[in-house]
Amino acid sequence: MITVRFTVFGGVSARAGDRTTDFGPTRPGALLGVLLADAGQVVSAEELVERVLGDAPPPRARAMIQTWLTRLRQTLPGLIERDGGGYVVRVDPLEIDLHLFRHLVRTGRTAEALELAHDELLSTLDTPWARQRRADFAGELLAARLGHVDARLAGGEHTALVPELRALAAERPLDERVAAQLIEALHGSGRTAEALRHFEVVRARLAEELGAEPSRHLTALHRRLQAASAPRQLPAAPKPFTGRALELAELDQAPTGVVVITGTGGVGKTSLAVHWAHRAAERFPDGQLYVNLHGFGPSGAAVSPGDAVLRFLAALDVPRAQVPHDLAGQSALLRDALADKRVLMLLDNATDTDQIEPLLPRTPSTHVVITSRTALKPAHAHALPLGLLPPDDARELLAARIGHDRARAEPDAVDTVVRRCARLPLALAVAGARAATQPEFPLAALADELADLDAFADDDDVTADLRSVFSHSCKALSPAALRLFRLLGLMPGPDIGLAGAASLAGLDVGEARALLGELARANLVDEPEPGRFTCHDLLRDYAAELAQDGERDEALHRLLDHLALTGVEAGVVYTPNRHRPTTPDPAPGVVVGRFGTQEEALAWLMTEHPTLMAALPRGTPVQTWLMGWCLADALDRQARYRDLLTSQQLAAAAVERLGDTDAFGRTLINLGRSLSRAGRPDESATALRRAFELYGGDPAGQAEVLLNIAMLCPDDRIGEALEHTRRGLALFEECGDEHGQANALTGLAWGHGKLGEYAQAVEYAERAMRMWRAMDHLVGQAEAWDNLGTGHLGLGDHAKAAEAFTRSSEMFRRAGDLPLEAGAHEQLGDAHAAAGAAEQARQAWQKAVELRTRAGLPADRVRAKLEAER
Repeated sequence: MITVRFTVFGGVSARAGDRTTDFGPTRPGALLGVLLADAGQVVSAEELVERVLGDAPPPRARAMIQTWLTRLRQTLPGLIERDGGGYVVRVDPLEIDLHLFRHLVRTGRTAEALELAHDELLSTLDTPWARQRRADFAGELLAARLGHVDARLAGGEHTALVPELRALAAERPLDERVAAQLIEALHGSGRTAEALRHFEVVRARLAEELGAEPSRHLTALHRRLQAASAPRQLPAAPKPFTGRALELAELDQAPTGVVVITGTGGVGKTSLAVHWAHRAAERFPDGQLYVNLHGFGPSGAAVSPGDAVLRFLAALDVPRAQVPHDLAGQSALLRDALADKRVLMLLDNATDTDQIEPLLPRTPSTHVVITSRTALKPAHAHALPLGLLPPDDARELLAARIGHDRARAEPDAVDTVVRRCARLPLALAVAGARAATQPEFPLAALADELADLDAFADDDDVTADLRSVFSHSCKALSPAALRLFRLLGLMPGPDIGLAGAASLAGLDVGEARALLGELARANLVDEPEPGRFTCHDLLRDYAAELAQDGERDEALHRLLDHLALTGVEAGVVYTPNRHRPTTPDPAPGVVVGRFGTQEEALAWLMTEHPTLMAALPRGTPVQTWLMGWCLADALDRQARYRDLLTSQQLAAAAVERLGDTDAFGRTLINLGRSLSRAGRPDESATALRRAFELYGGDPAGQAEVLLNIAMLCPDDRIGEALEHTRRGLALFEECGDEHGQANALTGLAWGHGKLGEYAQAVEYAERAMRMWRAMDHLVGQAEAWDNLGTGHLGLGDHAKAAEAFTRSSEMFRRAGDLPLEAGAHEQLGDAHAAAGAAEQARQAWQKAVELRTRAGLPADRVRAKLEAER
């Protein structure tokens, strides 16, 4: 017997084997769909009339129903039976897609169920009963869909679910279950900051539209994510750690405020502070902030207060757009971000009060621990001086490193090593690592080696003792590892990457990795994060002393070559349309990195940012200007305006010595931009005028200067900006630079739109569009569509405006530009509102709020539009 299977999703159909009968939008088909929807239940003739023909059936409606029933019985014999005063379908419900859907949901097979519900229920029947059934089923379908999302979240599909849940959240902005799922998906994708921002969007929407607070479940999820997103910046706890019981007790008992741990280099200040911080972390559930200020490292390696504040603000998920440009404003914002939060702040290796004052929160719930070789005295601070390890603690620390059995076997040798290491933890760590690498040697022999070194006679001179221990450990290194250690003392920044270390030594990356491993086993370098290497500043000073005159200059040149040439590669990937500077061939042995994405390029630039800043004054003129060039766009977009200005001042001074007109002109443009960002408009104008004069006879160079001058004009000088842009366009046309022409036309379209001259805006945007399309330039086309939308909206053509903004938003999305995508959605909402399409306007504005929130931009203006539309 052939089984007949029925569908009611979409049009009604019956399939028997390979044969399918599709009833289409016919009345018999609608009648069959009504009976199939309630399979097994008797439906009266009156109910059939109402369900199929609506509330106002035509005359002879029952006769029409009888006719259709007859046709159906002829087509599908034995399916429909008369029962009393009504009719019933006698079929296994699981042969009907609607009932199979429900069975699959009940048995936990939601993925299969959702595949069945591919179309609208009874889509060809439009009566009040059918509309109500569809509405009722929409709730079932949503519940199944959300249940399936829960299962996928439990299975770890967080990243894959984010786009689907974003779309669903846009459709159902007040649905707290959907909000919770999107928040979970974002958090599981490593985007906890976005998840927390979405919670704030939902909370604000519930308050505005319903006057309600988030549910208990959503609030609990928010608390859990807050805890998960709290910064956990502490470095790894030192292992082993022994002793310091009195100091640990004092740290435990110190009131919340500021504690300053002071002591000589190598005495274990950082180890004590980090060990205690890990032990006390539960007291600070809102996070632990850490920065190594490198106050006693090489010149240029110290972390500025402004850079440290920016790191803390980023760790606290403060949107970059909210961060002021001045240090005082940034410090105030940090205090606001820490208000009412129980946070531990560890400021390691501080040099003076000026370096730490802007970082001190002065809030009653934030506890600050500072380590320094200097007796710093911030207001109301508790001082904790740290002396040498007590003898028993020193012996225990060494035993923990070399093995307690070995230590017990040679107690006299342990005492000798402890004495010759002056009970300094750093010296004991290095000596212990040396002993641990040679377990077959008697410890007494290693102790004798320490005694035989040309130590710096005075036993009370801890620096001399440290250098003796360092010398002892270095003698055990392979010649290649010792050479690399010497060269690491030349690092200009606080740390170095693997490729940088390889370039420094003129080795391939594999060789450098192996040698760094040898140095790490000897406790002479640390790898605080994968691929980044550093060492204690006393070790670095000692390494620099060992460096030989013949190798210093060549090694440093190779490292700076690596930074400059890899920086150029990062710069051209990060900003693809920039003019690539001419670069020299790398010196032999230099590793030049390559980047596949903008994200990779930016990550390298910001990781190496402190090293690049320290290296700028030490490079050749070519190296310095290339390092300044690669930093210009990244520092500008990351709002690091002080470093932007410093880098461009150094780059300009360097490139002026080269006699390269094009390079100098481009650097002056960057300098003009950085001076403008620093609030020095007159000096900015001077730099740009100088660049313009420098490019005399070079129309493309002068045109680029003019476009930059226009870009820096404030809104009350749009007319002046347009004049500069027109001149730039003429020069680009003169030299046939099509990319420059398209940029200038885009600027003209934007400027005329700002002035309300919409016909001109459309004309210039259309000209730009043709050129951007010919170049297949995605962002250029997106900007052209945006300007077209502004023009059409101003001219009253709302349909064309909506189409243009829709296209621009999609292109900005593909380009990954959240702020510009948000702006396009906001203007799309404006176009819909002007056309009287209130709901479409609301959806576009809600999307704009979401995007601006994700980008860390204020959204009050868009929220005001939503409020006004209510």
